[in-house]
Amino acid sequence: VGEILEDGGGPETFPHLPGSSLHLVNPALEFVKNVLVILDLDQDVKQEVVYLRKSLFAQIGVQEYSSITHWKNPSASFILPDVYCMECHECRDVDLCVIIPEEEESSSKQWLCGGCGSPYDVNQVERRLVDIVQRKCIRYQLQDLRCSKTQQVAIRAMTRTSDCSAALNLDIPYSDFASQIIILRNLASYYNLDWLLETTDGILNGFV
Repeated sequence: VGEILEDGGGPETFPHLPGSSLHLVNPALEFVKNVLVILDLDQDVKQEVVYLRKSLFAQIGVQEYSSITHWKNPSASFILPDVYCMECHECRDVDLCVIIPEEEESSSKQWLCGGCGSPYDVNQVERRLVDIVQRKCIRYQLQDLRCSKTQQVAIRAMTRTSDCSAALNLDIPYSDFASQIIILRNLASYYNLDWLLETTDGILNGFV
């Protein structure tokens, strides 16, 4: 922890990966949180972890029970079901945010089959992802509005309130819709999927 504090660093220290979903700014804090959540898995050292927690948070100048000390999974998840491998002819559900290229330094980034290690057909994956984006967009645009008080579906068009003058809410909040599209845009950017990147950028820019 001391070395991390000496090195300093901020948000630029964290890598931008397809599953990056949190705004991380403090490398020392994130390191401490990840170490503690792993040690918490061992019940035999539970008491020692309590003392270590107090010591480490005091060392980095953070209140032990502050909301920022709560661990959250820094990686989002996007599971594409039934991805077919042309080599071993197996279908697997693939978390596209977790599966990484065989060689991280290679300019060609691909998803690899968990069974035989062969790369999946990137074009096929991209086509499926573009179809998913388009269906999510249609579902968002055609969703119902509901009365915030009665939860009844609004039947009047071009109105901001329900029959009882309560506000109308979306079944799918924009924040949920946008977060899913952003994950897909991150995948497109990381794996150089131009078609998917153009599609997701167009949707996000269109809803601004």
